[in-house]
Amino acid sequence: MKRIFVRLAVAVLLVATVFSVAPKASADSEVFIEIYNGEWVFGDCSTGDYIFFDYNFYVPAGYTVREAIEITSPEIGVVTDSAEYVMSNTISGSDWWYVPVPANGSGKYFMSVVAPNGVVLSSTSAEASCVTGQIFLPYGDVYGINEPAASARVMGTVLADTPVYAEANPTTALAPVLKAGQTWFIVGEVTGTDGAQWYKVFVGGKNTGYVPASTMTPQGPVPGAK
Repeated sequence: MKRIFVRLAVAVLLVATVFSVAPKASADSEVFIEIYNGEWVFGDCSTGDYIFFDYNFYVPAGYTVREAIEITSPEIGVVTDSAEYVMSNTISGSDWWYVPVPANGSGKYFMSVVAPNGVVLSSTSAEASCVTGQIFLPYGDVYGINEPAASARVMGTVLADTPVYAEANPTTALAPVLKAGQTWFIVGEVTGTDGAQWYKVFVGGKNTGYVPASTMTPQGPVPGAK
């Protein structure tokens, strides 16, 4: 377990060397880490498995990367490990990693970026369970940053695949797509340029996205809804 995690830390440091770039504007709004393309390595949890995932990142020099891994099962209980390291160079690029999942339990991986003043600017995670056979990537395939406060959000379930829109306007579709069955935070409700209701949705991006209200169902009162 310890060896697996240390190898991960080394891999990220190697990526720092491969993807070192001249520092650009170090505005905190540009910092991100995203995880996507989660999949099982073997597809058979009878004796345990691994989840494989890709990630993209932009971390300025002097910022800290924090990582943690948690493996849980009735046989081993809860085993955790964590590490953090300050980037000596600005890094920007992509890589991949994997997390072990025991036969009767789950595996979780967390990563965050912390500014020199101690503020967590971006965070994301990957989780899989051999009990349910499911992989959970909370931030989907878009950027992961701090989630909104509990008082400013409500969980919503996606009813049908829908693009994320830059505005409550059908002509502003972006590349990321929310998939039916996923859950995301709804942080507001507005009337779109088409006269229909739209939800403001936190999708882990640097900016809040919008989706037609017809594509999601909130699991409670929508913040700011009239």
